[in-house]
This record gives sequence, structure tokens and C-alpha cells, in this order.
Amino acid sequence: MAGDVDTTSETAGQGRDASGARRAYRDVRREQHAIVRQELLDRFGENGRIDPHEDPIRWRRTLRTHPVIGPVYRVVIATLGLLLIIAGIPMVPLVGPGWAIIFVGLFLWSTEFIWARRVTQFVKAEVKAFEQYTRALPWKAKIPMLLLSAAFGWFCFYLALLVTGVPGWLPEQVLDLLLQVPGLHLA
Repeated sequence: MAGDVDTTSETAGQGRDASGARRAYRDVRREQHAIVRQELLDRFGENGRIDPHEDPIRWRRTLRTHPVIGPVYRVVIATLGLLLIIAGIPMVPLVGPGWAIIFVGLFLWSTEFIWARRVTQFVKAEVKAFEQYTRALPWKAKIPMLLLSAAFGWFCFYLALLVTGVPGWLPEQVLDLLLQVPGLHLA
């Protein structure tokens, strides 16, 4: 129909519709999840299985199709992914790249397990939808979000230093500044 908006146009997925108006977050999110579902369907078909014979990476395809090494490789990937996730969990509230380590473990699992691939695709769709929606927001709405994000980051940093203490290996000027913050002490 003439009045319908073409969702396949270049503006689709950009947080704005064809007329340039900002789209509702739920519409952007729904669109991103539909894109991800279609990517999974195109890549793995109706049965949703990761076929070792169709692996695009040659060395991994060789390992995965070998009758003895294939199952061992799968167990090694499962174990490494689990170890990364277990190592990342305590890093989330403490000093360290906890979420990054957890996502690396999940990504590693997603190379072998379709359920992990679905989880990573879900996270990808959520991040992409939020990014596209916020990109379409006016600066008046972006500034409070940036300030809240920065305040939350500093709060997490403060809590981590409160729990672990200020490391003694910091430069003297930084160490002096941090020790002036109430509640912080030398580790």
C-alpha cells in the first residue's frame, strides 16, 4: 500500500522511520530480534544444529569432523568456556573485566553449542537495538544517560576499591588523591 512504511529501506534499523521520526524502542528491539532470528535460521536451518562439516574455518572443521578428536575438542571448548565464565563472575563486582571475560566464555561456547549461539545473538540484538534507539535520541536526552552511566561506573570503581583497598603500586599522586576519598584505605 502507498501509506505503508518500507522496513527494508536504508532507514530501517536506524532508530528512525522513513520520514525521519524517532521510532519506539520496542519497535527497534522487535526489528533487531527478527534480524537475529533470520541470521540464525539462514546459518543453521530449521533444525538449529551446528553442522561440523559446514564449519567455515578449515582447521576447526578438520578437528570437529574427526571421529576421536571431535568429541574431545567439544569437551575442551565446554571446559574452557566454563572456566572463563567462572573466572569472570567474581570479577564483575571486583576490579577486573568481569563481563568481558564472561562474554568471551559465552562466545567460545557459541562456536560449539547452538543454545549459547542463541544467547549471544540475543545479547547482540539487545545491544544493537539500544544503540540504534539512543543514536536517534536528541542530545538533551543523551546527556543525562551519559552522566548516569559515568556516575554508575565511578560508583562501581569506588565499591571495588572499598572492598579490595587502594593498590600500593599506583603513582604517588593518584594514591594520595584516592586515599583522601572517605572509606578508602591502602590495600
